[in-house]
Amino acid sequence: MFRALVVDDESSILGLLRTVLELAAFHVETATSAKLATTLLAQDSFEVVLTDIRMETPTAGFDVIRAARKLQSRPAIAILTAHPISPAEWKPSGADALFIKGSDLINLPDKLKTLMKQRAQRETASEPVLRRSVNQ
Repeated sequence: MFRALVVDDESSILGLLRTVLELAAFHVETATSAKLATTLLAQDSFEVVLTDIRMETPTAGFDVIRAARKLQSRPAIAILTAHPISPAEWKPSGADALFIKGSDLINLPDKLKTLMKQRAQRETASEPVLRRSVNQ
């Protein structure tokens, strides 16, 4: 079972995402604010974080992304938003993908699994380099 943290200030969206992801073998924790999400990230580990950007502030989701990036076991990070964001705005944040709310929800679990797999492959590929630099 995959552990996912889903962050959105709209409870109806959270409920829908929880249902879709749980049907695809995800264990889902939800947060209705960036503050609650950062608390959950500090207390537990997740394979993937799916966050809205515009919540209590227009950029609150970027706070969630920053908190997730600081974790030793960094999860895959995806943005889910109703407001289009240019790659120049979201890619520097460290998010791995951007999804638009209301589009292709049925394939979201598979897309998140692909992100998690890619994240794991990148971590595995970088381990020997890290070990060499620590041992030198």
